[in-house]
Amino acid sequence: MNSTTIIKLTLLLTLFINFTSCNGEPKQICDIPQNVTYNDQIASLIEVHCFKCHAQDVYKEKASRNKIFDYSSLKKSGESGQLIGSITHAQGFIPMPYRKGVKIDSCAIEMIKKWVKLGMQE
Repeated sequence: MNSTTIIKLTLLLTLFINFTSCNGEPKQICDIPQNVTYNDQIASLIEVHCFKCHAQDVYKEKASRNKIFDYSSLKKSGESGQLIGSITHAQGFIPMPYRKGVKIDSCAIEMIKKWVKLGMQE
């Protein structure tokens, strides 16, 4: 092989690795603690991302009576799979936030998924 061919192959390999490794977007690094609890992490995430429609004073009008504003209600949603299905926009679930077309931030999703996986501690 001549040097021009080696340079072209190296360039192609570099481009291939760059495009397949991160699809041109930097991967977000999430700071998720080993132990995730409702009181320490999840309640504030739910308040920020969900209370516009799911807060205690508005959920009956805006969220079809889906209560997730307290620990026991959110835990039921986590146990049923509805919480993770909705925030990840999984097929068969109503995507949340509703009619936004975008998911909540990926670190918040990962934090909630870990909370559910760890048994949804209060």
